[in-house]
Amino acid sequence: MGRLIGKWQKLPTSGKLIFLKASACLLLIKTGLTILPFSFFRKAFHWFTSTRSSKEFSAIEINRIVWAVDTAANLLPFELLCLPRALATKYLLREAPELTLEIGIEINPAKQFEAHAWVERNGNIIIGDWPKTISYQRIWVWE
Repeated sequence: MGRLIGKWQKLPTSGKLIFLKASACLLLIKTGLTILPFSFFRKAFHWFTSTRSSKEFSAIEINRIVWAVDTAANLLPFELLCLPRALATKYLLREAPELTLEIGIEINPAKQFEAHAWVERNGNIIIGDWPKTISYQRIWVWE
């Protein structure tokens, strides 16, 4: 615990703010996915992420947000798998028009159905990467 407090103290104010935003976003998304029908959640999420403005995010800004989402998801006291992480990243970077949230299924007939969510920027995965030994087939793109 002391190590975490030390890391927190070393973070610049902007890093602390991004981390707190990511934590709040993950909490709201987890709650929404848990209590709302998915069709309603999807419409509400679309409404919250819709924006008329766009912004160019640097690779450093994107990496900070992805770090904050992953770190918060790992520290919060409940399981936050790929979908909440991808949704939080998409929300926090909602002004970046080149981002897409992708959902796919694993291509492996020997295994049970397994889905995965990730976010791409211009075809490059920014959150939700997977090992090269696994292949996913996109079934839905959430722009």
